[in-house]
Amino acid sequence: MRIIKKAVLFLMFAFSALGFQQLVLADSNDFSVTPVLTENQNPEVPSYFDLTVTPNQKQTLKIKIKNNSNESVKYKLYVNTATTNQNGIIDYSINNFEKDESLKLSLKDCLTLTEQLVDVPANSEKEVSLELSVPETPFEGIALGGITVEPSIEKGSNGVNNIFTRTLAIQLTETAKKISPKLEGGEVKVSQENLRNNVKFELRNITPTIISKVNAEIAITKKGNKNPLLTQTKDQLNFAPNSKFNLMTEWDKQFDPGDYTYSINLTDGEGNKWSFSKKFKIEAEIAENLNKTSVDRKESFFEKYFIYIIGLLSILFIVFALLMLNRYFKINS
Repeated sequence: MRIIKKAVLFLMFAFSALGFQQLVLADSNDFSVTPVLTENQNPEVPSYFDLTVTPNQKQTLKIKIKNNSNESVKYKLYVNTATTNQNGIIDYSINNFEKDESLKLSLKDCLTLTEQLVDVPANSEKEVSLELSVPETPFEGIALGGITVEPSIEKGSNGVNNIFTRTLAIQLTETAKKISPKLEGGEVKVSQENLRNNVKFELRNITPTIISKVNAEIAITKKGNKNPLLTQTKDQLNFAPNSKFNLMTEWDKQFDPGDYTYSINLTDGEGNKWSFSKKFKIEAEIAENLNKTSVDRKESFFEKYFIYIIGLLSILFIVFALLMLNRYFKINS
């Protein structure tokens, strides 16, 4: 009986400890970030900064951080230029990335934070300033980026924390001139993400405009085959201005060495179309190394030679049917 009581007490303590941890993690998510809108703000956009600016303009922007928790929280702030990630999503949180050669104006270079670590008391809010400095040289299209705010939380004993961030987009324009979007295609490479084999195709948005609501039709064909080995459709993709990225396509199986052709057709929300076709090769050594660590399913002998097996069985069936018919006619003649 004493052992049972101890076990019950231990379980109660364990569950209460888990509940406490969950409460702390929930508190880290209990905050909001809003812009303090200015006179040069686009009146149709209330949720982020969409500013019309002029060359050499200096301006102070402000945001409000509201801490809705019952404890004082420190928040880290950082500004980034927008880029596009491998899933075709505009990302404002990547600090260091390879910039495209077409990027003339990086938003990160135009903004300076007055504070990078802000302490906000419980159930209160605080304003933080950013100093905007527009270059003297005029620019076309848009400059896009964002300010990200996240709680400054020490890592737990297991080194893992659920940290929730808030990001406010910042978009600068000088003129209303419409920019025609242009995409360029690069090379194809094979890689692995989270132990899963994939193929990545480099795409470049070389124009200072967002290419949005993009639909992508992808087909990969092995040399000597008429039908694609792999097809995939991606929709609602968005590409940041003047960004290059590697669009990922899941392979979903072990790599087979050989020569392939990667084809992609893209259509954006305005009806603009682009098509690219690139040949690439999977080397035997690279395939072997990636397959060793891949969790993708390996094709069975039957799956690999399915079409040949079906063809052989069909021929055997026809031969057998002809033999039976021949025997039938001999017996009845």
